[in-house]
Amino acid sequence: MKVFYINLILIFQVITVSCQNTANISNSDSVKNGSRKEITLLFLGDIMQHDLQIQSAYNAKTGKYDFSSQFEPIQDIIKNADAVIANLEVTLSGKPYAGYPKFSSPDALAFDIKKAGIDYLVTANNHVYDYEVTGFLRTLDVLDSVGFKHTGIFRNQEERKKKQAMIIEKKGMRIALLNYTYGVNDSIFTANTVVNKIDTAIIKKDLADIRKNNYDAIIVFFHWGKEYERYPNQEQKELAKFCFENGVNVIIGSHPHVIQEMKKYRLKSKSEKEKDVFIVYSLGNFVSNYGTWRYCDGGALAQMKLVKHPNGDLSIEDAGYYLIWVYRPKRKADGKLRDYYVLPVSQYEDDTSLGFSYLKQMKLFMNDSRTLLKKNNINVPEFVYNPALKKWILNK
Repeated sequence: MKVFYINLILIFQVITVSCQNTANISNSDSVKNGSRKEITLLFLGDIMQHDLQIQSAYNAKTGKYDFSSQFEPIQDIIKNADAVIANLEVTLSGKPYAGYPKFSSPDALAFDIKKAGIDYLVTANNHVYDYEVTGFLRTLDVLDSVGFKHTGIFRNQEERKKKQAMIIEKKGMRIALLNYTYGVNDSIFTANTVVNKIDTAIIKKDLADIRKNNYDAIIVFFHWGKEYERYPNQEQKELAKFCFENGVNVIIGSHPHVIQEMKKYRLKSKSEKEKDVFIVYSLGNFVSNYGTWRYCDGGALAQMKLVKHPNGDLSIEDAGYYLIWVYRPKRKADGKLRDYYVLPVSQYEDDTSLGFSYLKQMKLFMNDSRTLLKKNNINVPEFVYNPALKKWILNK
């Protein structure tokens, strides 16, 4: 009997060692093959500040500006993303502050953008020289002092070499983002400061340099297209094809001030193996004072999950959009000034507390946008709010 128990113990020890060895082999294979990594990215369109927005943000009692209300209604959406990227379409040139046609916003805007949870900005757009080189450089100084990562414009060529790619490094993934504009107002370009201008020869070289660093994904944010056109033009389509065939995974667009179509699909090209690609031709405005301009009083947020698989492949999953609309009620105490809130449309589309006229205007924007995107999008549905679950659902 004693011999039996001894043998039983020996058998148990052999099994235990065998299991441990199997686990070690499994762990070793896991390390060797890598593990699944994923990151959720959220993109915002044009952050603009027209004159009335700036005036309304001023608090006469404190002598300070406060833009935070513009970002408050979308805080839950921002917090669900790992990285949030926005297009800053104003300069921070200092006083006197002004909106269209030459934008100079108070520095408080930059602080409120950062406090809202937006850490990454693209800056290449047609307004960067609104206040010439002085305003250009001051904008960069303010963004650096606030702690933003940004790309698109640079103090000189040396800085461009160092910061040409804005690196998003989170959750074990490294993503490179580049930013270019079709041009600048008044065709102002200087010999010293640098604005990334859309030029396929330059872009091709930039992408070749980026690919040497083996980033998990490459994103290009373009300031392109024609203002107020709801459909991408042939130039946008050809440039997108060129970028995808040169290593780009995601393209985001701005400048038209209206929403344009979005597509996610598998690309087969001669230069690369088949891959997932995602494009938003235009996000439209994030916040502005376009007011009752049809199609311009709102925009979209684009969200996607980039997934790096153990075999090294990259997939784009759960790609979708949120419709947003700028609610700007007049203040009762003042018939001129307004409050500005960027509302997620799906969450507020039946909210009668907004007032009949505002609700009617939001629903016009909502119906226009949904009609356009449902007809033209490919594999990019809308995120809709489920009040019972108190969460956002991708309406596949």
